[in-house]
Parts: sequence; structure tokens; C-alpha cells
Amino acid sequence: MNEIYNAIGLQTDTVDCKFRVGDAPDYERNLRHLDHMIDMAVLHSMEYRPRLLALCEGAIQGFPDEYHDWESADYARSGAIDIPGPVTDRLAERAVKWGLYLIGQAKARMAEFPDRFFNTAFIVDPAGEIVHLHRKNVVFTIEHTTTPHDVWDQWVAMFGDGLDAFFPVARTPIGNIGCLICMEGNYPELARGLMMNGAEIVYRPSSIENKISTGVWQIQNQARALDNNCYVIAPNTGYHTVDAAGTRGFVTGGHPMIVDYRGQIAHEIRTQGDAFVAAPVNIEGLRQHRANARQNNWAPHMKTELYRLVYDKAVWPKNLAAQRPPQRREATDEIYFQTIRRLQEAGVQVPPAAVSDRTDTGGAAAGSSLREHILGRVSEMGEGERPVPPVPTLRVVGNDEEAGGPKETAIVPDQAAE
Repeated sequence: MNEIYNAIGLQTDTVDCKFRVGDAPDYERNLRHLDHMIDMAVLHSMEYRPRLLALCEGAIQGFPDEYHDWESADYARSGAIDIPGPVTDRLAERAVKWGLYLIGQAKARMAEFPDRFFNTAFIVDPAGEIVHLHRKNVVFTIEHTTTPHDVWDQWVAMFGDGLDAFFPVARTPIGNIGCLICMEGNYPELARGLMMNGAEIVYRPSSIENKISTGVWQIQNQARALDNNCYVIAPNTGYHTVDAAGTRGFVTGGHPMIVDYRGQIAHEIRTQGDAFVAAPVNIEGLRQHRANARQNNWAPHMKTELYRLVYDKAVWPKNLAAQRPPQRREATDEIYFQTIRRLQEAGVQVPPAAVSDRTDTGGAAAGSSLREHILGRVSEMGEGERPVPPVPTLRVVGNDEEAGGPKETAIVPDQAAE
């Protein structure tokens, strides 16, 4: 396809669709708002025909599971959605109305994994059909989402261990589209995985402060585009409301943007709240650049044999949610700091001279205050204190050094500790 078209990144305010665990989720408020904002953004973006529109993270459901630190299984049963389902059917009406591809994000169930949900990016085509699903590979420790890595063995058995299993790309008439969700955009490896699977457009929704005001969000979006010679569409989330009283939740900082395949910002708005960005997408120009440019064209120079050495050893333990759903915030923080200690023990990182209470997972002062804050919020919402499940101990395993050769290490859950 040689047509130049407009892509739109939509930044919208969002309200948590569940205020308490027992509530029935109310998606309608956010969906009505999206109906209006989609129509408005398309009507204001007619320089070229709009063919692609991307929603921000949390636009449909908000962030109730993270903000309120709910049990993963509770949210999987009563807050996550099915894709396809009534919610995506509603959004499909707008895709059909305007004849465009619509990219969205939602916490969604998979029938193969009971009591778990996956942070999922989806693409609806102009006929209203779901043509693409991406399950988030890396999450922040406050998020209770299951990732493919958390159920690695089952995932590989079902979907294989190739690029399509973890870095799927939608081949469409308007270009090849891959997705990163929030935290994933922090990792150049994940964007590179999409490029190596053919991505020409990367959807990267949302981040939170202080990444916006310090410029990290912009640096990352431009770097992912430049490193991979692809477009990056990066709508951030607007104002986040967590309860019926209108209490503000996460602070995102705004600043949605679209970056072109040379790493240049094509359109940005430095504002919070409802907004949109729109910019021309020239897929033929991108393909000409990849085929002919002698500078700023990186893929032909990749020495993949070298890069394999960097990632030869495992770091974050896999299969953490194979036997039970992801744990709550405090438990995940323990795994996080245990992993840092393992990196230090392996000589990858040098520990600081002063040991911070934050890394003392045996009884962290910071962790305790965080726990008190969380339980206070839960108590205010009428749920009372709930016990935190035990944390799996991590251990370093490897081959016997006496057998010869370098020691190969991996950080894995100590099943005996469970």
C-alpha cells in the first residue's frame, strides 16, 4: 500500500470500572467517553484519511487491580474482559464507522489459564473483526497481570517458542503493526523482537510520572523508533479517577506523541487530560529507507551471535504463575529485590556501600510502610485486611564447575520453599 494516511493517538481520561471487589464492572462510562473522543479526534484529523487510531492504556477499565492491590484471581473473575466480547464489539462499531484500524488495551481472560488475566493489546480491523492479540511480556511489580513468561512451559507447549508466540505482528494493508504496553517500552529488546518479526508500526501506550517530566518517556519512544526504523504511536493516559468521589489515582503526566521511522517526533502535545495526536504515516517511505539508506538503518549491521552472549543466563524467574495466580504487591517486591541480590552475587552488579532498608526484604521499613498504606486503602473501601501469601524463595542453580567450562547460572523459584 502506497497511500499516506493519518494515524491518531488518543489520550483520554479514565475512571476505574470497579471501585470494590464486589462491584459489577461499569465499562459504560469509559466507553461513552471513548465514543465521543474517537469521533472528535477523527473529525479533527482529516489532513490525510485517518486509517489507524490507538487508544491509551486503561482507557476501557482504568487501573483498579493495580491501584487497590486486589487479588489477581478476584479481578480475573469479575473485572477482566473476554476478547472478543461485548466491550470490544462496542469499540468495533467505531472502527467500522470510520473505516479504520483501532488498537486498544484491556485486562483480558484466557480460557486456558483459569483465575488469571493478561494485559492485552488488540487490533480491530475496519470490518469490526479482532485481527491481532498481544499479551504483555513484562509488568511493573504493582501489576497483577500474568505474563507469558509467568506460565512459560504451558505457553510454549501451546504456542511454541518462536517470535510469533511472544512478539506477534499483524500484517495489514496499512503496514505491519506490533504492540508494546507501558512497561514493555522500557526494554529495547522487546521493540527489537517486534521489528525482527516484521513490525513497521509499534503501539506503545502510556507511562507514569516521573518518566514524563524527566524526559524518559520521550527518549524511549524516539529510541525505539530510531533503533528499529519504525513508527511509534504513543498515547499516554489522561487523568485517572479511582472512586465515585472523583479521587485522582495514578499521575501519568500526559505528553502523547507519534514518532517517525527516523526517530523524529511527528506530533506531540505536552498536556494532561483528554487530547490526541495525529500525524501522517508513509509506509512506502519507511520501506524505501530500510531498503536503501546507508545511514541510520541499523538492521543490516546486527551481529546476532554477539548478542546471544549477553542473554545467555536467566535473570527473572519464569513460571512464577504456573501453579497459582500472580501474587500481590508486597510479595512481588520481595522477588524483585531477591533478584537484584542474585545479580550482585553473580557479579553483574556491584552492591552499594550503604545497604538500603528498601532492599532488606526480610523486614524492609519501606515495604512495611507501603503495606500499611495499602491495607489502609483497602480498609477504607470496606474489605478489611487480607493475608499476603508466602513468597517463593529464589536460588541460583547451575552446572557443576568441576565438570569443566564456565558456570552457567539461572535464578529460579525454590519449589521446596513453597
